[in-house]
Amino acid sequence: MRVTLAFTIKEFLLLLRDPGGLFVLFLMPVMFMVVFSLALGGLFEEGAAEGSARALEVPVAVGGAGEVAEQVVEQLDATEGLAVIREQDGQALTADEVAQLVADGEYPVGVVFPAGLTALLEDPRILMGEQVEPLEVDVIVDPATTAQVTGPLEGALDAVLQQVVGQRLNQAGMAVWFEQVAAGLPAELREQAAAWMQQSGEGAGALPVTTRRRVPPGVEREQFPDQYQQNAAAYTVMGVFFIATVMIESIFRERRSGAMRRLRAAPVGRAPIVISKLAPFYVVNLIQIVIMFAIARFAFGLELGFIPAVVVVSAALALVATGMGIALAGVARSETQGTGLAVIVVLTTSALGGVMVPRFIMPEAMQQIGNITPQAWAIQAYQDVLVRGQGLGGIWLEAGVLLIFAAVFTAIGVWRFRFD
Repeated sequence: MRVTLAFTIKEFLLLLRDPGGLFVLFLMPVMFMVVFSLALGGLFEEGAAEGSARALEVPVAVGGAGEVAEQVVEQLDATEGLAVIREQDGQALTADEVAQLVADGEYPVGVVFPAGLTALLEDPRILMGEQVEPLEVDVIVDPATTAQVTGPLEGALDAVLQQVVGQRLNQAGMAVWFEQVAAGLPAELREQAAAWMQQSGEGAGALPVTTRRRVPPGVEREQFPDQYQQNAAAYTVMGVFFIATVMIESIFRERRSGAMRRLRAAPVGRAPIVISKLAPFYVVNLIQIVIMFAIARFAFGLELGFIPAVVVVSAALALVATGMGIALAGVARSETQGTGLAVIVVLTTSALGGVMVPRFIMPEAMQQIGNITPQAWAIQAYQDVLVRGQGLGGIWLEAGVLLIFAAVFTAIGVWRFRFD
């Protein structure tokens, strides 16, 4: 333990000899966050233009809503940019299943029709113009999904409901009117009256069906991410992984100077040396994360949510980043190869993990590929805290996966570590 501590102090001293390099390391992700947040602000605002040509898949539960709901679903499915999901494992989705699919992040939004919808529209009180308590069609939304994604669905749903329900009421109302009032009129007058009623009745009056947006069960607060909530998490995650380039330069510099050969002559195993390499860079990563979130909090007003959960995610993320650095240093044959490889790996995995583009607007295949990157799990964990209001219980899976990544990378680094 004493030897490991001495090596760790030595690594800290070497880092402090290059304050300019540390400054650049901290500055780069900050600039990414600020510039992209300002440049892409409109992407996260109401009314933003559609950003993806991929159809939005929407799980739908019809249940006992009847024929009217079936007509609405059919028209929604025919709407460009929407794809209705009616079944899971060959069985029709229930309201609870739709809510759970959204809560689990399988889909960003779902729709649940109320039971008795068709029966309500056949109620004689409504057909005679009386006001009744309206039924609500639930639009279940993951709070981490932007209005850019949910807006087209909600607009299409409102329009289709207006059309289908309005036409249904007009037709049923005319049938009742003719049965009770106009049965004795001449055929010509009845046709004229029917045409007039259909023309004047389209879209008239308040419908006995409304839409209601709600969040899935277990989500404590309804809040959509703005550009800072997305980019503070994303560019913090990407920034810490660039520590790999600094670690590679440090290790190869010591090899050239002969320091590694002297360490090899000492009665010390690989593990203490690797740990001593990881420790100072781990601390640097933690400082970097603090700086990023402090800027996002005090400059942009970012709400950090449950701080202990943020700390746990950050601690696990820093371990992954330093573990990747030591692994890449072990794989690389030269400093140039190592730093180049680190940049390629960091940028590629960051892109797949949702740093540059939020994963929920990526094609499904890209989303699945992104799951093999630690960045995707780290961003998901931060989003759970910053946007969904989760505590420690809500991020244990993501934190556990990050620790697995860290263990694998560190094991590779120890196995491949070379003294010369």
